[in-house]
Amino acid sequence: MTELSVQKPSWTPFSKHVTFGRFKQAACTKYENALVQNTLDIHKEQRLQSEEQITPEKLAGLLQVSLEDGSCCSTHRQLNAEQQHLCLVQRSVDQHFPKLPPDVDQNLHQYLENVQKMVITEFVRLGSPLTRMGLMGSLIDCYHREMFTRLDDLLQNVRSSKNSFGLMKWVLHTYLSPEMLCHPQLQEMDPIKNVDLLLFTEWVRKAKDKLLENVENEVNVFLEKILQNERDKEIVKDDLYVDTIQCIDAMIEAGRQISQKLSGRVQDVCFQELLNFLTQYTNEQTEIFEKKAKVDKPEIKDFFKTLNNCKEIKQYIQRKKFKTSLLKETLAVLDNMETFTVKVLMEITADMTERYLKKYFKSENKDFLLLILDLKHLFSELQGFQGVQMRVVHEAYKLVTYLYLKHFIQRSKNKLLRCWSHDVGLTVNQDAEMLQETFSKLAPGVEQWHLMLLSVRELDECESFDAVKLTVARMHHEYHTWSEFMEILPALLRWKGLSKRKIMELEDILKELPNYQPRAGSVSWFLCFYW
Repeated sequence: MTELSVQKPSWTPFSKHVTFGRFKQAACTKYENALVQNTLDIHKEQRLQSEEQITPEKLAGLLQVSLEDGSCCSTHRQLNAEQQHLCLVQRSVDQHFPKLPPDVDQNLHQYLENVQKMVITEFVRLGSPLTRMGLMGSLIDCYHREMFTRLDDLLQNVRSSKNSFGLMKWVLHTYLSPEMLCHPQLQEMDPIKNVDLLLFTEWVRKAKDKLLENVENEVNVFLEKILQNERDKEIVKDDLYVDTIQCIDAMIEAGRQISQKLSGRVQDVCFQELLNFLTQYTNEQTEIFEKKAKVDKPEIKDFFKTLNNCKEIKQYIQRKKFKTSLLKETLAVLDNMETFTVKVLMEITADMTERYLKKYFKSENKDFLLLILDLKHLFSELQGFQGVQMRVVHEAYKLVTYLYLKHFIQRSKNKLLRCWSHDVGLTVNQDAEMLQETFSKLAPGVEQWHLMLLSVRELDECESFDAVKLTVARMHHEYHTWSEFMEILPALLRWKGLSKRKIMELEDILKELPNYQPRAGSVSWFLCFYW
């Protein structure tokens, strides 16, 4: 997307010399009696200031037009002198004004340059003699009206947002500026005082609507192309968000170069298209991920990519100011996609982990090492998406730790000793360190969830109930925010061999500690595991 490079205008078009409503609006492309009447007052006022006699032949020569050309002006003998003069002025405007190019989008810039050069040239050439004749105001008025007739034609033929911005910029920043009607060589005639700014403001309104329409269409097409590329796995990119943001930012910046208010309107249009795009994108990704979740050992790079795209686009729109309702709706779409993606990722991780752990705690084998190898492979491509790396590893590490504990407490200590043939606590510690090494390499600085597994040996080695109380109190202090662990703690105490009475006593002790969070409902912590 090419950005427009424009300089801020150093001149405001609304000069203190301007008066609105001085002229009635009329087309200047063809001579009509209505046009003559619209500008007659200007001509009379300036004619009174001139004593020079004007003949049609002399004026036609000055204006470089013929007296007879088949137009309605050729019936000048039926008109009075003033009407004849205005007719010739209009004919000069028609003759000298550049014709529209056959391909406006390809030649707009050159056409506007030609118009600008022609107007300045003609005003400078005719300024002095027409001013003496009292006709310069009529020439300016006719050129002004013809200008907006041509600009209307340009509006109908401009198809690209780039040219829409370029055309509007030219009218707002060039037409009434020192580069054109306020050109230093035209200061004495002061063309601005003879233009009808109602034509100007009405055209700007129409141009804004046309511009927003072109922006909407172009952004829609561009974003649809991104979606199509996403569907085509041969050319799919990992950073969908880059092209998406660049497309929208280019439009917003092009609007800002013209007007802050226009930029806001462009942004609203772009973000509505973005919402439509994200809705379609997330729906398609949801369907893909649901299918992948049913496959044994699925490829999960797309999960990381989608999470990263959602995160980057969410951060981008949060930096912008736009309609609250649109912002909330867009953020909701992104949040829902992130939540769903992580959920499916964790389901895949859980399925794989449980397949190994079900065997690991029932036989003497190396299934845990195989689990570690598969976890490394599963998340091997995550490091290419650092923006979401920590979130995914945090959730996966926490989940695997929980599943380890869940399966661990389902096997009695005696059964584990028969399977492993050595110290149970030592084996758990070795497994915990292996998990920490694996996940900390995937995301350095990740929370050390393995510490909960290390607590198993500490709890198992407690030789008195008082020691158990202290260990459980410390575990509560460190892990009270992890509800899954606090819910599994009673079963871990039962695994150690504590009686029902002592476990219920421990619960009463924990109730007195800060940050204690009772279970929802009236069912106690202990009864959840014994009833």
